[in-house]
Amino acid sequence: MGLMQDTSSIIDPVLAAIGMAVGTGAGGAPENTTTVDPLRLLAALSLVSRRALDAAAASVDSSPVRAAMFTLLCEKASYAGAYAQILAAGTCVDAEVHTLTDVPLAAVNRMVRDLEPFATGSATLPCDVLTGPDRKALHKDPAEFLKSQLHLGHFAARHRINTHQRLMEHHGADGCTLPPTFPRLAQVLAGGKADPRLVANSAAKLLSLQPVLDVQPDPQLAADRLERQLARTLDTVDNAGVGRFMKQAAIALENTSVERDEAATARYLGLRYKGRKPTGYLWELTTDVEGHELLTTLADDLNNPRTGSGSPGKPDSGSTRGLPDSLPAVIPAWAIDPGIPMPDRPRAQFSDLGKPTAVLQGRYGDIESLPGETEDQANARHRAQRLAQALMDALRTWMDPASPPDTSMPMKSHIELLVMIDYGSLTGALEKPGLTPHGEYISAAAARQMACNAGMLPLVMGARSQPLDLGERRRFFSKGQKRAIAARDRGCTNPGCSMPTHRCEVHHIQPFSEGGKTDVSNGALLCIRCHTSFHAGHFTFAVIQDIPHVVQPTSRDPYQIPTRNTFFHPEIATN
Repeated sequence: MGLMQDTSSIIDPVLAAIGMAVGTGAGGAPENTTTVDPLRLLAALSLVSRRALDAAAASVDSSPVRAAMFTLLCEKASYAGAYAQILAAGTCVDAEVHTLTDVPLAAVNRMVRDLEPFATGSATLPCDVLTGPDRKALHKDPAEFLKSQLHLGHFAARHRINTHQRLMEHHGADGCTLPPTFPRLAQVLAGGKADPRLVANSAAKLLSLQPVLDVQPDPQLAADRLERQLARTLDTVDNAGVGRFMKQAAIALENTSVERDEAATARYLGLRYKGRKPTGYLWELTTDVEGHELLTTLADDLNNPRTGSGSPGKPDSGSTRGLPDSLPAVIPAWAIDPGIPMPDRPRAQFSDLGKPTAVLQGRYGDIESLPGETEDQANARHRAQRLAQALMDALRTWMDPASPPDTSMPMKSHIELLVMIDYGSLTGALEKPGLTPHGEYISAAAARQMACNAGMLPLVMGARSQPLDLGERRRFFSKGQKRAIAARDRGCTNPGCSMPTHRCEVHHIQPFSEGGKTDVSNGALLCIRCHTSFHAGHFTFAVIQDIPHVVQPTSRDPYQIPTRNTFFHPEIATN
């Protein structure tokens, strides 16, 4: 399916002229579009396009008309580029590009960096050399190939592949040609009048409404009508407009739907981790109407000052408002330097509570507010915090049913949270953050508070009793060594991998069977898949100043520079 069904007489002569210009390489005889390799034509166009863009921008000068024309032409060119990305993703799937081995892939990368020899025919593409059925492929699937070679995120790579299946003809598992999932949106994409990225996002939004469409009296008719309406709007709206249209369509479908089929929505129910944001860790809860009503009722009860749940607790006798009196007076004995006099030992509250906040007296009662916060905003924040705390308390009670609830004491934690932290931070002398086994930083203040209230198990870095280097007498790494390696690597050491610590294995860089020592400097964290890739020969290690670095294959890094995983060590990328 082409980008534009254009029969203009200018296209064929231009392509023929390019074919004549690139020649045939060794023989030097001119070619035309019937014999020249289409990939060579594309390479020549890539070389020409940048020069043409610079020349066109320079020709605008101070003419508003030419500036407008240049801007619109550039936008059209970006449409072609976005269309090309979708088209290329489909070819990667059909050709099973992930089975390509390192040598030909590295050769292709070198040719792309210097296109002129290939465009003129003096260099030819390498032969296909594929990974055998008994060997691990260089890439897991086409999505990982796109992620690795184009430096995309996993979801961006998957989005391109999914868009190709939704908007273009593609091959099924049996090799048969399948039509696009959304044929009318496919026609919009082929027409070239709308931004392909907007069409792709529209297809994704349309697919998200499938659960609502499935419970309509005639699901197919409702889906066809909605797709027709969406296709008509793409010429005149932006991405925000598409979002508004889809939201209105969802409301209309909900209002006209018959009794919802619970089985159709049950697969979407659940609690899922969505990632970390500057405001905290984001979890997404999808529930049915019963769960929604339960949470709403609980939130109303917690925020009603006339109920037992909503009445304010007894304030602390100290200067800090809202802390229970039952907090320990000092941090635990194991966290105290015996040489510190008793009056000088840090208190449980040890500067961990921040500065006092203002108290608003209004229609919601006495609530604390942040600087610049309105009464409504403060109430909404407190309402969310109370509901979240109620859920956490319920989870702790469920996980430790042997301990009855006690409103005067913090609940006992059923889980012992390991935190790697400096001794000085734990005692209050320093403010250096600690590190959890999942690679998350935790402030020294929060660690001190958790040491008082929860089941936190501190790994005090530098403790003499911790065997961090056992030499070559032991085959397996000890718990102390694993904790030290986890604190150093934070996750899989293979650059680009995002597997956290608890899903990794400790790998001997120099094999134990070849005299490698079982010590921290000879160990590195690898997830199971990257561990398999290492043994398949897809990358190697280089230990620099007792820290393992990965050397990628030439297809990913032609310069073979030892690197660390910047996903877990972002500070390295800025150096």
